[in-house]
Amino acid sequence: MEQSTVDGLLAKAWDQEHLTHDDIVNLLSVRNERDISMLFETAREIKERNFDNKVFLYGFVYFSTYCRNNCSFCFYRQSNDDSVRYRKTKEEIISLAVALEDAGVHLIDLTMGEDPRYHAGSKQALLDVIQGVSDEVRTPIMASPGVIPKDLFNDMRNSGVDWFACYQETHNQALFTRLRPDQDYYERYMQKIWARRSGLLTEEGIMVGVGESIDDRATSIEVMLQEGVQQVRAMTFVPQKNTPMETVPTTTYLDELVTMAVMRLVHQDKLIPAS
Repeated sequence: MEQSTVDGLLAKAWDQEHLTHDDIVNLLSVRNERDISMLFETAREIKERNFDNKVFLYGFVYFSTYCRNNCSFCFYRQSNDDSVRYRKTKEEIISLAVALEDAGVHLIDLTMGEDPRYHAGSKQALLDVIQGVSDEVRTPIMASPGVIPKDLFNDMRNSGVDWFACYQETHNQALFTRLRPDQDYYERYMQKIWARRSGLLTEEGIMVGVGESIDDRATSIEVMLQEGVQQVRAMTFVPQKNTPMETVPTTTYLDELVTMAVMRLVHQDKLIPAS
């Protein structure tokens, strides 16, 4: 791509003009040193225009590694005998959350696999964990429980959840089926919509290097804009032992950085976590 084209697209982004799908594809395709430097500089300036030089810290409490799913990329897939399984008690979860708040994090993320104990059993078990944490900390709480029933979102908000995260990984539906066999693309997509309708802030994320094309990445960036999420993320795929994707080579981390930079040009006032 010609330098004049890159410069024009970066100026367009700086002026907060709409970037078309082709514009996004072109920016995601940038790989020469000069253009990458200009892309990163523009993304940084847009970030500072919206957030100054502030850095916000996540604190994760991964409280269950049991999962009912068999995602092709995940170490905690249900059939992986190499995965170390644990469920933290409510008291352990609260203790970790309090420690994270004391350490100065800005967001506590309560994360788990789709543990059958919580998903097939009473929904009250999950709400009790959330309420217990909410009673002890003042820091905003994110819940990342996977796919949950539509009627649970209002209850989660009332129990103290501020944010809900549920990554689609890709918005290429054929690729989604390969990554998340026997899971419903639309049900997972609607999680973010239902959460927003319940008054929750939402986070969406994609993986880089799982067989997607640059066009797929551009589509995801656009779809996340349509979803109206408040936080977007891109993460480089890392092969995990004893999974169907164990031998898939890891792509260059430059792909993740370029994707995050282009996300910033499109999602200018959204939070973008660094993995």
